Amino acid sequence: MIQFWPQEQTRVTFSSGLVRSAAFAVALAIGLQVLAPVLAFADGDFGPEGAPPPAAAPNALPGDLATDAVEVTDPDAIRAKLDELTIYGRYYDGENWIEYHLADGRTAYWEKGCTYPGKWWVQDGEVCYAYANYRNGAPNCFILFVRPDGSVQFVAISDDGSTYLASFSLKVEHGNTANLAIGEKSPCVGV
Repeated sequence: MIQFWPQEQTRVTFSSGLVRSAAFAVALAIGLQVLAPVLAFADGDFGPEGAPPPAAAPNALPGDLATDAVEVTDPDAIRAKLDELTIYGRYYDGENWIEYHLADGRTAYWEKGCTYPGKWWVQDGEVCYAYANYRNGAPNCFILFVRPDGSVQFVAISDDGSTYLASFSLKVEHGNTANLAIGEKSPCVGV
């Protein structure tokens, strides 16, 4: 014969202030976990992976680079060209894009109906870009070429040292002429 003894029940009560404090602490912890990557990216010098490795030396310039385009590698000259500039561009595959460069290193990049906040900087004579929610924040660097009419071309260097014309401008204008949102996290998730 098995006998069960009635168990005593203990009732625990919490004050509503304690429950609210605990709920707030949990909400704050979740909020910090969500925002920490964004805040870390915003305050860092480079994208999430840090500075990209030094660029490979190009083997030769791409054949589709304009013959009158002049390579610009001086950091001050690159900044002078891009500060407060909106570039309406096209990739080598025909896809259009727009990018506004703020003098403080922030950028607003538009592609396929989405605007992505990011950063731009100069490293090793190249202009580099990174966006928190586009291509996993991976930095991309390009050699800047400027044509006599003020238009620009961006040349990329592959891992093997070969170069290709990554994109070029259709139009360049001073100021945020495309009215791109500055510093707002994009609801779009890039590829």
